[in-house]
Amino acid sequence: MEQKNSSLVRAYLGFARLDSARQTLALNELYAQMWVYYNLFQPVLHLAAKTLVLSADDRPHVKRRYDVAQTPFDRLCATTALSPEQRTKLARLRDTTNPRRLRQDIYDRLDRLWTLPGATLGVTEDVHALLDAIAKPAPALL
Repeated sequence: MEQKNSSLVRAYLGFARLDSARQTLALNELYAQMWVYYNLFQPVLHLAAKTLVLSADDRPHVKRRYDVAQTPFDRLCATTALSPEQRTKLARLRDTTNPRRLRQDIYDRLDRLWTLPGATLGVTEDVHALLDAIAKPAPALL
């Protein structure tokens, strides 16, 4: 999604500073959901050709022609870039994912992201301790 920073990331997050470890983890989880949504379910138009044409008053302008809208996954399947196993795995992911539920999950994650506190000036976070705390399973209740 790097090439879509202005249209996706900035549209969702704006230019707010997200600088704490918890915000970074939440943002990574959000990106994982957005990757699935935008690559498997959102069709995009690609520019097929640009030609310079002259109008009736001899002023040049560019005429653009676009191809048929397809999802990035469908475009990739039209090439030989994916192995059959990769194609099957991604197709299974698309078939088992509910796009409406995924979209709602993206919005829910955004809401949670904005509730997380930012970094405190002058206070160093122990990122390793945070990752260890998150990775440890919760203690079982007897």
